Amino acid sequence: MPSPIQIRSYAKINWTLEVLFKREDGYHELRTIYQTVSLHDQLRITATDGPIEIVCDDTRVPCDETNLAFKAAALLRQATGTSKGARIEIEKLIPVSAGLGGGSSNAAATLLGLVKLWQIEIDERELSHIAAALGSDVPFFLIGGTALGVGRGEEVSLTEQTHCEHLLLVNPGFAVSTRDAYEKLSRLTRPQAAFNIPLALLAAKGISGLPLVARNDLEDAVLAAHPEIAEVKRRLSSFSARLAQMSGSGATVFGVFDNLQATEQAEAEMRSLGYWAQRVRTVDRQEYHATIFL
Repeated sequence: MPSPIQIRSYAKINWTLEVLFKREDGYHELRTIYQTVSLHDQLRITATDGPIEIVCDDTRVPCDETNLAFKAAALLRQATGTSKGARIEIEKLIPVSAGLGGGSSNAAATLLGLVKLWQIEIDERELSHIAAALGSDVPFFLIGGTALGVGRGEEVSLTEQTHCEHLLLVNPGFAVSTRDAYEKLSRLTRPQAAFNIPLALLAAKGISGLPLVARNDLEDAVLAAHPEIAEVKRRLSSFSARLAQMSGSGATVFGVFDNLQATEQAEAEMRSLGYWAQRVRTVDRQEYHATIFL
């Protein structure tokens, strides 16, 4: 048997998240800009001759066939015809159901890890197809960095990389259901033309213009149901964040700061108030692929 491999499973934020309309298939048409950040889970995958096995140090994470990493391994095994098994150990640092893509990232990391561990020959298109079957943002985690997502978010296009050294993630300590967030969205169509993805954001090396263009269309619905998230945004703004925005369907909010001192001060203040808070930075595509395997 080959030696076990260890993989970083990075979190993400959404610089923008636009919900354009509800499609005939029940999904919503989206435009989003994904961004990987330095917070990550760690996976250890061992090849076996037995079944697929999931082990996790967070009791909130299911360790059965409903786990996305389990589903990823099962779909990959089915698609390639291999009979090999795997033990997938997940060390969680990314909050669960927090809008940071932790489960999707675990699934993508499992696909990348098992292709290497099982020595499978599979082209990128087929691997992306498997990823899309697992979840809307799983294909993004196959490439990382800054990327544009369209469709339900599974159609990912490469973009110029965005860099930000001073980000703060804050989570109020409860989970938000993605399904509920979309179901509570009152505006399912846009009376006006779709908002253009801000090309300045995609092309810029920094994010000096970001507060003028960033948006998350799910905020209105989620904040109405969970005013605690609005309070997190308010507090981050009071700590001089240039932008305080919910990531994905929440409940995590990210703040963009100008310098390390302001970020550290905001982190300390939010933690003193009982919030989970973690300083992070963006991880571009080059770093993502250079560091994903430990």
